Amino acid sequence: MFNWIGAKANLNEKVVIGLLALLLIGGGVWRGLDNKAGGPELMQGSLAPTGQETELEPALITVHLAGAVVNPGVYHLPAGSRVYELLDLGGGFSEEADRDYINQARPLIDGEQVYVQTRSEGNAASGSAAGGSLKININHASAADLTVLPGIGEVRANQIIAHREKYGLFTDTKELMDVSGIGEKTFENIADLITVY
Repeated sequence: MFNWIGAKANLNEKVVIGLLALLLIGGGVWRGLDNKAGGPELMQGSLAPTGQETELEPALITVHLAGAVVNPGVYHLPAGSRVYELLDLGGGFSEEADRDYINQARPLIDGEQVYVQTRSEGNAASGSAAGGSLKININHASAADLTVLPGIGEVRANQIIAHREKYGLFTDTKELMDVSGIGEKTFENIADLITVY
């Protein structure tokens, strides 16, 4: 006769042993995965998105747009923006703007003022920088504009342009003395006639 009580006890024993074996195997697998991942510190570091915050939110620069534009004012743009993008934000040129005066392709720098002159201002500046109230922006002036300054001929004007193309825009007018051939005396003669903004 079949012994149901013994069979039931045997079955219970096998189930318990099977469950214990599964727990041991599961624990071993878990521990192996944990070791491969290099522990909690490495896992935490690998989950952190590196550099994604800066891609999602680019650094902003602040630039003052003034002069002959539709909407002058202070604007915030992504770093690396160019003058034409600022002009777009400001509604573009006004009717009297001297559109050829400004280099629309140049990159903007934080804290600068971009001034769009009128055609009449452009004619006055070309006529005589010393006699007018306008200052020549050494960061944006053409060689012809620079030669209006006392003591700056065509050669020096081209050296100024070459310097700013090689080293970037001037951040202070005194940096003009870094250009070969422009000493303190020449700088003193033109200091009141130039600007970097």
